[in-house]
Amino acid sequence: MDTREILTRFKGGTLRREHAVALLAGTSPVVAPPVVALPVAALPVAADREPLPGPGTVPGDGAGVGMPCAVVGIQGRFPQAGDLEAFWRNGLQGRIAEAALPGGRRSACAGWRGHFLDGVEEFDPDLFGLGARQAAGLDLRERLLAQSAWQTLESAGYAGARLERLTAADGTARSVGVYAALGPAGGALPGTGHRHTAPPASRPGPAARLSRLLDLRGPSLSVDSGDSSFLTALHLALGGLRAGECAAALVGAVELRLHPACQRPGGGEGVAAVLLKPLAAARADGDRVHAVIRSSAVGHPGRAAPGPQHGRLVGRALAAAGLRPAGTGPQHPDAGPRWEAPGTGPQVPDAGLKALGVGLEESSRTVAALVGDAGAVTGAAALVRAVGQLRHAVLLAGPDRPVPAAWEPARRDDGTVLPRRALVSVPGPAAPADPAGPTDAADAVGPADAVDAVDAADAADGVEDTDGTDGVEGVEGVGAVLVVEEAPAVPRAPARTGPPPGTRPAELVLLSAATPAHLAATAGRLAARLSDDDGGGGRDGGPAAPDLAAVAHELRLGRAVLRCRLAVTVRTVAELADALAGFAAHPGPGTGPAGVRSADLRTAAGPPLIEGLEETRAYVAALWQGGRLEQLTRLWLAGVDVCAVLPAHPGPAAVELPATVLRPRPLEPGPGPGTDGASQ
Repeated sequence: MDTREILTRFKGGTLRREHAVALLAGTSPVVAPPVVALPVAALPVAADREPLPGPGTVPGDGAGVGMPCAVVGIQGRFPQAGDLEAFWRNGLQGRIAEAALPGGRRSACAGWRGHFLDGVEEFDPDLFGLGARQAAGLDLRERLLAQSAWQTLESAGYAGARLERLTAADGTARSVGVYAALGPAGGALPGTGHRHTAPPASRPGPAARLSRLLDLRGPSLSVDSGDSSFLTALHLALGGLRAGECAAALVGAVELRLHPACQRPGGGEGVAAVLLKPLAAARADGDRVHAVIRSSAVGHPGRAAPGPQHGRLVGRALAAAGLRPAGTGPQHPDAGPRWEAPGTGPQVPDAGLKALGVGLEESSRTVAALVGDAGAVTGAAALVRAVGQLRHAVLLAGPDRPVPAAWEPARRDDGTVLPRRALVSVPGPAAPADPAGPTDAADAVGPADAVDAVDAADAADGVEDTDGTDGVEGVEGVGAVLVVEEAPAVPRAPARTGPPPGTRPAELVLLSAATPAHLAATAGRLAARLSDDDGGGGRDGGPAAPDLAAVAHELRLGRAVLRCRLAVTVRTVAELADALAGFAAHPGPGTGPAGVRSADLRTAAGPPLIEGLEETRAYVAALWQGGRLEQLTRLWLAGVDVCAVLPAHPGPAAVELPATVLRPRPLEPGPGPGTDGASQ
């Protein structure tokens, strides 16, 4: 496009102001962080103590200081990656997840490519007990985030009875804070001619609506700090956890680029969520720990150049994590390492950082091939990629590493092995200028000229600046840095010395879902996972094969109790897999293959009269204690929550089971009164 066409489109409303500026200036619309390197002399060479410091051991103030927090649940969807396993494979293969605009979407520029999610207008309202009309009241970002949040809670084992027992200091149950990072609301709205309309300005924020939808009772904050939104939300979540405002924190992010004004070459989309708990609580509760967030730092450079600000944030984050030279006093937050000017050094940490165990930095630059310019979800993609490398001890290929490589841990001079550590950052400054200079007449238009041209176009029409900056440039330069560490080692479980598998006590396995179709599909997925020799095992040295008692324990306590239910009594994992596979092939209420019994309680008048009584709790607890599995099965299929009385954590080590199958569908306009839109 020439200058005239760019200005015409800007005035016509099909180009946002910042995009018009970028096109007129001849710069890439994908903003990359500066290429940086740390001077070795300015960095500490060893950590002064291991293991992790506890609360109050690091001087300073703010949310970035204090106890480490564990990532106990993590889920997401990214371009050409429907789950995190696919996202990891894409990273291993060095895949570029760029594609043409999905069919059915409108665009101001034909033929442009980006990084897109599929099926963004599909949603599973039945999972949340919503009718089609209620679901239509959620915007597309909220729908995607709700599904990702549900799967995150399930993956962490906190969608059922354990969630009830996450209590605040004052005894409030379900004490989970919700911190949501979302791109602009307009990005979730298709162009003119689609049925979706913008939500009213007075409605609660997305985080508040998610808290209500999932019945979570901690702080609820929506965050928009540009590309660093997810990391900023996580920084606030750490502060809430350390202040005792909640027992756990759900941090999510979503970015969509549906409206033509939000589209540009290289633009990206995605949705992800993590569940955080204080590390000490997570270890005491036997949670799976995917990684540890040691510290964080967030800041804006004001009117100063953004490069030094990023260096100061890294210094603050390292100091807050207790990573400073041995035998020295407290490190001032602003006395951290200084980054070189943009474009003057490699992104890979140098020997000074590696001496602290920091083996990589993930940022918008390293995830660009997988998610593009993904706005609010950029930091989430960077964190997911870092957690994957920490868990697998593999360094993925990236801008400065042509192929994946084994990640060997750093050692102190005395031979002590340091934990693997990573920096996750979204600095936010503009990309460094091309040293080769402009290559044609179009490139000769500088950023100042482009801004002036767009301002002149606005002024000619009497239009005020509407990009939210109030005439101040650089407002998207908010920076955020995390120090992330691999999970602490879990001792290997001792070999089982009990009776042979076929002679062990029977286990009652309970499963529930929103509809019969959900129940059958979830049973089939679980059967496939249990039949997989590599599936279901514990993390970090746990049992290689799934343990029946652990599977039954996790399903009873880690999953929400819904209206369509299944029960089966088995003695081995293989027997359970066969029973679930048979039910998935031939679902239906009553007694099915291999003794599987099920019930559809959606049309029941309500919970049984005995539900919620203390006498009922005592009776059910006695049944569990006495091993009365038949009576428990009947109560379960009659609508009683027989899992609420079970101890939440003591027992077999937790296992990671596949999430409930989603059954999303395109949503039509909300039905008339009296129609709930429930699926069969």
